[in-house]
Amino acid sequence: MNQKHLVLRLVAACFVLTASDPGFAQTWRLTSAPSNYDWQSVACSTNGSKLVAVASDDGYGDGGPVCASTNAGATWAQTSAPTNYSWQSIACSADGTKLVAAVYQDLKNNPGPIYVSTNSGRTWKATTAPSNYWFCVVSSADGSKLAAVDSGSGDSLIYTSTNSGNVWNATSAPGNFWASVASSADGTKLAAVDSGYGDGLIYTSTNSGTTWTATTAPVNPWSSIASSADGTKLVAADAGFGDDLIYTSTNSGTTWNATTAPTNQWACVASSADGTKLVAADSGGGDGLIYTSTDAGATWAAAGPVEYWTSVASSADGSILTAIANPGGIYTWQASSMLSIMPASSNVVISWQSLSSATGCVLQENVNLTMTNWFTVTNLPVRTNGLIQVVVPLSLISNHFYRLESP
Repeated sequence: MNQKHLVLRLVAACFVLTASDPGFAQTWRLTSAPSNYDWQSVACSTNGSKLVAVASDDGYGDGGPVCASTNAGATWAQTSAPTNYSWQSIACSADGTKLVAAVYQDLKNNPGPIYVSTNSGRTWKATTAPSNYWFCVVSSADGSKLAAVDSGSGDSLIYTSTNSGNVWNATSAPGNFWASVASSADGTKLAAVDSGYGDGLIYTSTNSGTTWTATTAPVNPWSSIASSADGTKLVAADAGFGDDLIYTSTNSGTTWNATTAPTNQWACVASSADGTKLVAADSGGGDGLIYTSTDAGATWAAAGPVEYWTSVASSADGSILTAIANPGGIYTWQASSMLSIMPASSNVVISWQSLSSATGCVLQENVNLTMTNWFTVTNLPVRTNGLIQVVVPLSLISNHFYRLESP
């Protein structure tokens, strides 16, 4: 049981917030996903409950699987995707039902295909995309508009599909060492970064990839880029050699500013739908950390275990984050769920946010904080407007303390 709690003390009809621990459910937790797989990429639905991840190797020298979770990483299951490939990247629709996964190479080091699934990974179909050393794929919210970049050898292209992968077309983007691509929710605004071996640029498109424009971003070996839902706020990471930065743009890439993030070997970035909550992971040669920002990159905080991070994903509201390490497994982080209390006639209503981290929690009570024998409140919780609420008669709560207990 997690012993980090937020405690409410109820004294007669006066409700006082006392001894609290803001770290409740704010630690990174290793999920049950296999830790021996060479995990490469992870994606999540907008509410963070559905996760999908791809691996390049199963830990035994064979190809990697595509795995999925429907409960924010609590349990994982291997999908029916073929395992004779080194998978490199995966993306999903907003509801997590439509998936697109890209292969870097097969077991004979030949370039690979792109697969799609319309049923959360139960079945897969190879698309008509050409065989390439695919490095990154991205999807619109409805899963109809897709984009993929080929890492190649400096003359690789960006491909797009407007019909869920049935047909793919090479765009007019120049041939580069493409490393990552990001998309707005509607798929009209795209942004792509070029690793460039030190001379890479960032390009954007406002018409689903028909035309591309080089932005004013500095020349860097870019590794990753992420976008807000409307495509106006972008965040891009510089992979470099341990002395590189994270940049943001608030005008769809017209101008860029270096954030206060420390200089690191940034491997990947992700963004909330509004672009205010960011997460970035440092590969660090195996000793990297995860950094988060809740103010669009103005300030950053380090967290998470030391790992060789390869990919991060964020729910739309930024309350649920997922990160993968290669090797090392898949981790999740979920924002704290704050208890609140309101009078209601002869009762009081104790409530907390209905985040996936809080869904399995139980409300407990005690009359003395020095005692360890907390008791579960047996009143049945009710879900209302995104909150979990418990109604307690006012006559029964005098001098009681309440807390949430996490599994």
